[in-house]
Amino acid sequence: MTSFEQRVITLFSVVHPLDRIARAGYVVRGVAEPESVSAHSHFVSLLALLVLDECPQFDREKVLSLAIIHDLSEAKLMDIPMPYADAYLKDAKDTAEQMIIEELFAGFDSRYAQYHQEFLDLASSEAKLVRGLDKVQLILKILFYEREHRGYLEEFWKNPGNFNDYGIEIVSRLFDALCQKAGKIRPV
Repeated sequence: MTSFEQRVITLFSVVHPLDRIARAGYVVRGVAEPESVSAHSHFVSLLALLVLDECPQFDREKVLSLAIIHDLSEAKLMDIPMPYADAYLKDAKDTAEQMIIEELFAGFDSRYAQYHQEFLDLASSEAKLVRGLDKVQLILKILFYEREHRGYLEEFWKNPGNFNDYGIEIVSRLFDALCQKAGKIRPV
């Protein structure tokens, strides 16, 4: 087995491009220089940190781990916009993402791969929270991009899937506040 140091270097050699992989959903909608996958994950992690202070019933370590790792597989798979992933890839994308996470974390604690599978399966309240915060971060970014007159983003406000709160009250409240701030009606 390789040393811890070598495993860390190997992991980062794979994931380091995430700061240059643009979020593709924005690219196809005309947003010049959109956020990177790394920036997105950072903001989801920050949201999770703040929500955990407000909602201490969630397992803090699991939520923060999920927020940090949830999109690491995109270093190999790239960012595939949801409408296309759902329409053409269905379960294949989830399977590929899980395989990549397992490869990335081989030699590290197995809980990271287990957490990621929970995230894909929505198998815990923590997974549902992070999935919801992933969507909240999307809508936050849409709000700010629109204020900067970047891209053609109105369709995001009309897609109920972008407002899935996964039954988590704080996520629902955040969506309601964002819609109110934007002067939009939350789709159902």
